[in-house]
Amino acid sequence: MVKCWFCKTQKGKRYCSPINNVLCPVCCAESRLKRIDCPEDCRYLKGEEYQRRRAEEKEFSELMAQVPHAKQDDIFKNMGVALMAAEIETLVRDIYVNRDLLVTDRLVYDSYKKMYKIHRGDKFPEEGQLDELTQKLVKLYRRSIRNWEFNIGHDMVGQVFLRLMISVRSMSGGIMGEFGYLNFLKNNLGNFDREGFVIEDKFGDRSWHGYDED
Repeated sequence: MVKCWFCKTQKGKRYCSPINNVLCPVCCAESRLKRIDCPEDCRYLKGEEYQRRRAEEKEFSELMAQVPHAKQDDIFKNMGVALMAAEIETLVRDIYVNRDLLVTDRLVYDSYKKMYKIHRGDKFPEEGQLDELTQKLVKLYRRSIRNWEFNIGHDMVGQVFLRLMISVRSMSGGIMGEFGYLNFLKNNLGNFDREGFVIEDKFGDRSWHGYDED
């Protein structure tokens, strides 16, 4: 019996193209548009649910468009921003590599979105209302928010979550399907270094910067 990719217990009856695997009906229903970036023509997808998702995506697309992310003005060039992003992406990378949770690009994207909403509203949903990845991100947030805001300010912290969403969107799909961004982190993200980090300038030249530099 071919088992469901998510639960590993029930029979996988529905082929899911984004993850190139099979799901049981229960996991399909629970994961669609949450952990999986479902195509519009999926036969198991409800039209109104997809339209709701599209409306929300439009709102966030407009927010992300306001975040500088071109090569010459990327906010990642700010050392405080790079430090915050490195902490977050290292956590996500380790969860994926160590298989602590079954994660997909869509789940990561939505978790970043939830963190933006939490930061913007300064209110935390009940722990049981959040998926496990977002719970881990919330713990990191609570532990680090003072330092983040000291380094880059309250508004820029929200911009970082939007910038990370841009990264997921640009890297997900294609041959790697729902794991393009996660595999990028796995293969390209070095170990988090609290002494400094590497940034790339507009000419493609890379240099190492310490966090205590002016």
